Amino acid sequence: MNLKSIVALVTAASLAAGAFALPACAAFATHLDRAKQTGQTTAKPSASLGAAIQAAVEASGLKNATIGVSVREVGSGAAITDLNGARLMTPASNMKVLTTAAALRVLGADWKFSTRLVRNGDRLTVIADGDPSLGDPEILDEVTYTDAAGVKKQGLTTEELIDIWAAAAKRAGITQVRELVVDDRIFDREFTHPGWPADQLDEKYCAEIAGLTFNVNLLQGRVTAASSRPEISAWTPAAPWLEVDTSKVTATNGKDSKQSIWIGRTDSPWRFTLNGNMKTTPVEPIAVCVRDMPTFFARYVSERMRLAGVSVASTRVATAADPAASASGAVTGDTVGPPITSALARVVKQCNTESQNLYAESLLKRIGAKRSGQSGTWANGAAALVAEVDAALGAGTAAKGLVVSDGSGLCKDDRVSPNLMTAWLRATANDPKISQAFINSMAVAGVSGTVQKRFKGLDTEHVFVPCKTGYINGVCCLSGFVGRPGETPRFAFSVLCNDLTKDKDGVGKAKALQEKIVMILAAGM
Repeated sequence: MNLKSIVALVTAASLAAGAFALPACAAFATHLDRAKQTGQTTAKPSASLGAAIQAAVEASGLKNATIGVSVREVGSGAAITDLNGARLMTPASNMKVLTTAAALRVLGADWKFSTRLVRNGDRLTVIADGDPSLGDPEILDEVTYTDAAGVKKQGLTTEELIDIWAAAAKRAGITQVRELVVDDRIFDREFTHPGWPADQLDEKYCAEIAGLTFNVNLLQGRVTAASSRPEISAWTPAAPWLEVDTSKVTATNGKDSKQSIWIGRTDSPWRFTLNGNMKTTPVEPIAVCVRDMPTFFARYVSERMRLAGVSVASTRVATAADPAASASGAVTGDTVGPPITSALARVVKQCNTESQNLYAESLLKRIGAKRSGQSGTWANGAAALVAEVDAALGAGTAAKGLVVSDGSGLCKDDRVSPNLMTAWLRATANDPKISQAFINSMAVAGVSGTVQKRFKGLDTEHVFVPCKTGYINGVCCLSGFVGRPGETPRFAFSVLCNDLTKDKDGVGKAKALQEKIVMILAAGM
């Protein structure tokens, strides 16, 4: 986060003109050293590597599953392994490899999201930019700043973030406004992909996708049992106006009772239900997806304004009758407080390292908006991704090896061939404009993210494996690079395993195969 002078967050004079930046890729190790690239060996590896990988697949115990493996040299592009490499397969979250690199290509590795508050007469308008990291607690925790008293602190809350705008409005002499509008039209309002599992839409990995995202579109409810039945005593973000129906929840702790308490949604963005049984008071808050975050956020900002002494008569989301932002993002009116900006490189890292579905879908719609000049949709986002694949790999490549339905891989209609995946990885690694940001965004085998606890036998001091996992029912995938720390990767690999329910412990065997292939490549460098 570019908050070297984040005293601007608490000092009135600085706030009026500055931009508030959410974290960039601060202090991430640079794994690409272009100066070393010319000295890296490009000798053709032994054919024994391909034979060893073939043997590993045959010995994997995956007799009924569908396995696709592609390995190629990043330098020469030479194929090391092609086992079902042209076959279209379900990639699960390996889809994020395509989405994030495409976002870097379309928007640029140095690009930043910018969410702004604008005053026009007696109206305040939040201009959204499709930023999935706005108010994300993991991002806000990284903020370091010096407060007005000169005390160094770390971390902001969601309330403190929005209070920056509320305090700026108050300092600008605004005491009341007729309405507060959230303009989320950077995206369409199809919040949920039709191909996502209908019975899982309350789960946080199915959080709605909106042009205005806040707190990863989740609420956390703190449950207590102070009254005759369990109730929610507090919400994060703070939203005391929310209504909760507790008629469906019980509190029993008998021998046969179970802990099954959960929060359910209704058709309203501010009404919820508390359900199930509470055997013991939950230690952690219970998360629930927000329905229609732009509408919720308008109410939330209005409440923070009220607490700061700014009265807001009504709230709403933008309609077709409202003026649109220009292509440059300019709108008529005066900016209130600092824009809240977030570096694309940091967003891409959060997407890949933590496998954040909401981030990936937001990136897909954002590149759709950028290329089309219209509100981002799943359709124009998919078209933008296909266009980038063809631009990088040759016209017509996508048609042979890619089907894009969503950006995260949650939809089972997504398809990608292992050969296309490694060609895309190679092209990205060899693109000096985005390679560093992309490779730094990935989880590192045995070190970080979703693969921190895997690859126990890997010598992580001498072998660098940035990669992306992918799991949905019956699918387990791994794609990435193998190389030396500080050098351009030697190999790009993709191991896509489908139909795993047909084999006993299919996922376990698939993971073992993926790790075996990485170890073979590490030994072959």
